Amino acid sequence: MKKLLILLLGLFIITSSYSQVVNESTKRKFSTGIDIFTDIWQNTPDGLSLYAINRGINVFCTYNYQFGSSNLSFAFGLGICSHNMYGNSLTEEIDGETTFVKIADSISYKKSKLVITYLDIPIEFRLKTKSKFRAALGFKAGYLLNVHSKYKGNDFSGNNDKVEQKSTNVKYLELFRYGPTVRIGYRWFNLTAYYSLSYLFKAGKGPDMYPISVGISLMPF
Repeated sequence: MKKLLILLLGLFIITSSYSQVVNESTKRKFSTGIDIFTDIWQNTPDGLSLYAINRGINVFCTYNYQFGSSNLSFAFGLGICSHNMYGNSLTEEIDGETTFVKIADSISYKKSKLVITYLDIPIEFRLKTKSKFRAALGFKAGYLLNVHSKYKGNDFSGNNDKVEQKSTNVKYLELFRYGPTVRIGYRWFNLTAYYSLSYLFKAGKGPDMYPISVGISLMPF
């Protein structure tokens, strides 16, 4: 999934450069962007301590339908969004539920995180003035593409051997997610936010966690 995000990021850079030579008509019809954000996780279970910054990335492309000669438009498209949850725990299946188990204080580790990646369909109602002020209210729904955990640190056997582990055996995540979005800014630089109305895990199969994502959005055109 990291390779896919790198590829999409490369395409974003190419389209950003290409935007300097395309005409204004094309720029009004299509938009590309990249969001760099952090997640504020809600309803985290007792014992799970998350980092202050849980960085994520979202790459998207939309088609814009202009409402006549007004400054308003409607946009829809596709996006790939990856969330990273950094903390002091590992996920385990216990009695048919996914549980976060705290790493023992005696274990030294550099990184423990959960990575969740979605394919999104975003829609937005947008305002763009002649002075290049932008504002948008929207909604997006996504489908779970990939989830895995990563751990880098000492072996759990108690010795000081360094290990790096990656596991895709993270169960009971909801396949779909959805929630409102907002974007506001000037020219290509915007502030953005997403509020998840869906939980990360299926009901009764894990903690009732959901993210609020806040960050910056770069839109070359």
